[in-house]
Amino acid sequence: MILRPSQDCLEILRRLIAFDTTSRNSNLELIEYVKALLDELSIPFRLTYDDTGLKANLLATLGPEGTPGGYILSGHTDVVPVDGQDWHTDPFDLAETDGRFYGRGTTDMKSFAAAVLAALPELQRRRLRVPVYVALSYDEEVGLAGVGRLIADMCETGVRPDGCIVGEPTGMRIVAAHKGKRSFRCRVRGAEAHS
Repeated sequence: MILRPSQDCLEILRRLIAFDTTSRNSNLELIEYVKALLDELSIPFRLTYDDTGLKANLLATLGPEGTPGGYILSGHTDVVPVDGQDWHTDPFDLAETDGRFYGRGTTDMKSFAAAVLAALPELQRRRLRVPVYVALSYDEEVGLAGVGRLIADMCETGVRPDGCIVGEPTGMRIVAAHKGKRSFRCRVRGAEAHS
């Protein structure tokens, strides 16, 4: 069974695909578009920027602010380059062929962002007892560079959700965990010697 996205979701997806948010580019036009959607619904949000000020993370909060717990719906705004790829359509113009949608980022991961953004009015109508956060980060495709600042900002402002749903493609299977990453820096003092 093929589920067809709502017209609102498709229109949002069309707009998101049109923003060339290749990792080498700014994502601020896309963030401005999302900010306008959030402002229209009076949904509060925060931004955290990279050092250049040309890229931003966005964290929106639905439901009771300051309430512990809740869940994050998380995605990233950047896409990989199209350079040297054999596109038969404009990669930044959503195209539909045989019930499938094509455009840079449709799978990874602007469709997830569009579905979440299209669901905001329904989420807002519900009487949420815990917050639902919408997190959109920059530079995931180049080493998860943006999400660190987003997490630091969340910690600083006391946002401590119980869980996170990341809309990364997983071959249409639900994945209950993800590979982790941990970095360490080791400093050794002493004199050189043969081991």
